[in-house]
Amino acid sequence: MTGYDNIEASVKDGVGTITFTRLDRRNALSVELMTDLSDQLDAWAYDDEVAAVVLTGGEDVFCAGLDLDLQSGFTEETRAIYSEACLRAYGTLLDYRKPTIAAVGGPALGGGCDIAVFTDIRIGSENAIFGYPQIKFGLTPYFSPLWRIVGLSQAKLLTFSGDRIDAAEALRIGLIDRLAPAGGVVERATELAASIAGTTAKSAVNNKEMARTSPAMDPISALTYETLAYREVIWHPDIVARINEAYSRIKKK
Repeated sequence: MTGYDNIEASVKDGVGTITFTRLDRRNALSVELMTDLSDQLDAWAYDDEVAAVVLTGGEDVFCAGLDLDLQSGFTEETRAIYSEACLRAYGTLLDYRKPTIAAVGGPALGGGCDIAVFTDIRIGSENAIFGYPQIKFGLTPYFSPLWRIVGLSQAKLLTFSGDRIDAAEALRIGLIDRLAPAGGVVERATELAASIAGTTAKSAVNNKEMARTSPAMDPISALTYETLAYREVIWHPDIVARINEAYSRIKKK
């Protein structure tokens, strides 16, 4: 798929892959990149050919954060435009209706770390580095999504200090969910996305909806909601057919 200057987008076997292509700027965030990302996510949101989305910068650099050339030249107008682009991109990721996976190779810093944090699942390469270096200059992070992943104490450690951590530490604190060998993070993330896609796009959307909704509920409300969701889908003809097909395969063994 073409039409973008800052990303490449492709679809295969139910997996949509977005690759950042500003490698000359270490995939640094610009208004154009954030807009391209948002536009492509919007295009896939209701596309039944896409069940899960992988975001990556490749094997060597995920995203170095805000483009310093852009930041050093901010005016009142351009700062407002960039803030709007960030809010749209991060908000789209945070509330996306399909599962998203970050395949992080190399640095994921500042806004690049934010992009990874706003996805559902993070696969990190052994060469991955995470952190919020902007804090060293007095800037602020996105704290809320981070602490929900790693807990309050670890989120404070990262966001109070601005120190960077390697892949092993990121795995230990839960910032990444799986560790991939250097050079293999995109493959590993794509395999996981394909496994999700194998459940069908409809199931992926249903399960993502549950993951978006249940955490905000008290335990009894969540139990009721999830029971009703199960009762709703169990009678769908396509699901009944899939269950019967699986049962027939078991009987033949």
